[in-house]
Amino acid sequence: MVVGYLAGRFNETRVLSLSFLVTPLLFCMVFIMVFPTSLRSLAKLKDYLYPMAVSFLLFILGPFIAYALSGVIPQRFGFMRTGIVISSTVPPNAMLSAWTGFLEGDILLTLIIQSFTFVVWVFLVPFGFSLFFGKSAYFSLILLLKNLFLLIVMPFMIAILLKRILRRWMTEDRLSRIKPTLSTLSGIIELFIILISVALSAQIITDNPAIIAWGVCTSAFYYVASFTVSISITRLFRIKEEQSIPLIYENGTRNLSIALVMAITTFRGEAALGVAACILSQFPVAALFYTILRRSGGGYSR
Repeated sequence: MVVGYLAGRFNETRVLSLSFLVTPLLFCMVFIMVFPTSLRSLAKLKDYLYPMAVSFLLFILGPFIAYALSGVIPQRFGFMRTGIVISSTVPPNAMLSAWTGFLEGDILLTLIIQSFTFVVWVFLVPFGFSLFFGKSAYFSLILLLKNLFLLIVMPFMIAILLKRILRRWMTEDRLSRIKPTLSTLSGIIELFIILISVALSAQIITDNPAIIAWGVCTSAFYYVASFTVSISITRLFRIKEEQSIPLIYENGTRNLSIALVMAITTFRGEAALGVAACILSQFPVAALFYTILRRSGGGYSR
């Protein structure tokens, strides 16, 4: 973000010349990210109907919490609020499995949550965005559906087709071995996209230096509230301790790469600043609650 700001501030012409790369980079980022993904874990969904019902409830609650709390952001920074709300709608990423493993939770449940919420998100996001942003002059449902298909659904379908063609070589074992490398490559592309996005918004940041603080503080507040609500709900519904961990972390490990795709392609480019603020705050808050849960004995469902 710092490099992007400096580039946009002092070499705007060069940044503008690179802006055409954003869409193909977004496509490549999503393709590389979803290539090793498998939906086979959904076959075990019937064994987790009760916790998955709670998971769905938490998934739906997330955007409403973000929308309510981000209302504190000044109106002139509305695009920052947009980015934070977008970040609250996307499914969780692979860090859900990592935090669950650290806290000795149910790993299989994390895989089911990731697969289930991804499928649900693809079908629900047009309705959700229409609900939250339908009155915005910068939102177009047709544009959303187009970008959703081209930049999310199509890379996923191509990845499935390619794995079928290469099924003799692309075994589950080999996919699991190359997954860390692909995640790293996808992350590098994401950083470059963030750099360009921030660079294109350099003048806005210069004119409003408090904008980043507003975004980071608000997004951090959202994640704290989200963790707190998740802990309370898992206790209320008496979820088993090992199953409560992935549910608690579900809304605190959002796939912000997908959020970045939606923010850049469907809304004003400045909405990416809200996603960038979430990128800065998501991991520290997740680490904070890891410490809280570890000191409390690993769970709150008892």
